[in-house]
Amino acid sequence: MQVPKALREEYETFLRESGHDSQDPQALLMDLASFSMEVYLKEISWLSDFIGRIERAGEQAA
Repeated sequence: MQVPKALREEYETFLRESGHDSQDPQALLMDLASFSMEVYLKEISWLSDFIGRIERAGEQAA
């Protein structure tokens, strides 16, 4: 999944603050979900919301 330019800075901030480096938010969400959900609950919640916003932005652009 590509992060739209309008949301790129927000995603880069998330990556810096969380210590992750995946450029694909969907892949990162799946990786984190495969580990203990309690450990990454904050990141999983943020990524789920962020991916929804990416999808809505794509629908609005179409």
